[in-house]
Amino acid sequence: MLKKMILAGLAGTVALMTLGTAGSYADSGPDQTAYHSHKEGGSPCEGLEGCTFVQLKGDPRTGASEAMFTLKAGTPFPPHWHTSPEHVVGVSGVMLWHVKGRKTYRVGAGDYLYYPSKAVHWGKCAPGADCVYYVYDSKPYDFHPAERK
Repeated sequence: MLKKMILAGLAGTVALMTLGTAGSYADSGPDQTAYHSHKEGGSPCEGLEGCTFVQLKGDPRTGASEAMFTLKAGTPFPPHWHTSPEHVVGVSGVMLWHVKGRKTYRVGAGDYLYYPSKAVHWGKCAPGADCVYYVYDSKPYDFHPAERK
């Protein structure tokens, strides 16, 4: 109970701090890396309407980093993968997170999801409430569009 209260408080704080971004995904082939600089106008939310983020720690251009994301209720995110394995912790709302070759995970407040390097994933914030979630990447951030197949 205390853990959920702390997470709910953190979600409110993050919602007040979060900055919006706009743009479009880089046009890249399956063998290319698309990088979105957090400090030069780009972001992991680039091209994803309804997405905002706050960089918490680290420099995603050079190494490990932590960020907090918010997706508007009902917002989907496309299939993609990263070089870094990802650690995700739900703060509020419910994310429906698909990991290729595995099942769909419901990531809500206090839930933890890990998937390895290059795991194709996609999903959406479930209708009803905006989704706030924390992501830790142990390697520099990159984004590779992928197919669901």
